[in-house]
Amino acid sequence: MPENPRPRDEHELIEEIRSIDVVAPPHLHERIEKMVGERDGGSARATGGGLGGLGGLRLRLGAAATALAAAAAAVALALSGSGSGALNLAQASAVTLRPATMGAPRESPSHRAQLTAAVEGISFPYWGERFGWRSAGARVDRVGGRTFKTVFYTDGKGRRVGYAIAAGTPAPSLAGAGRVEQLGGTPYRLGRAGGVEVVTWTRDGHLCVVSGRGVSGATLLALASWGEQPRAA
Repeated sequence: MPENPRPRDEHELIEEIRSIDVVAPPHLHERIEKMVGERDGGSARATGGGLGGLGGLRLRLGAAATALAAAAAAVALALSGSGSGALNLAQASAVTLRPATMGAPRESPSHRAQLTAAVEGISFPYWGERFGWRSAGARVDRVGGRTFKTVFYTDGKGRRVGYAIAAGTPAPSLAGAGRVEQLGGTPYRLGRAGGVEVVTWTRDGHLCVVSGRGVSGATLLALASWGEQPRAA
């Protein structure tokens, strides 16, 4: 964890830069003045004129440049909501509950147990013939620095589940993933997020997530584990 809290917005960023008691080059003064003017509607110029309204801002060149870059990056990170740390179960499962934005992928003509959709060579399963769950759409999201592709399936009862695969290996660690069930040598984790059952596991180093509102953990586990090849835990 950082020693000092990161600024949450432009106002805190400006205040942090003001607190550094050293001299900065003119272009940095101009950049900070512009930020103040954009936020306050030009009030800084009206109450003291230009840089004088900043209370005699003095910044040391090296420290100021470093502080500005770090703080600006922190603000961008906070506003975007993304990060490079571990995901939690709610973040990972949220993509499986969102609406589809793309059409439903078809059954693969060469592999009857797979759909034509895949993530880095990891194919989505075809559940239509075996379970009666047919693909109904897809979407792509960016969560925690990872790209997730989700395929949605519906059954004859009108229920829907989402099956998400995260790009990139190794799979990110997942906080609060729940208890472990071993099937065919693969550890599946059964958890719950926002009142929804969730199953997570890895396929060839890729994080996979299956969940759906009103669908039991037992059903999700049966869907997730079908067709998986046994492998070491």
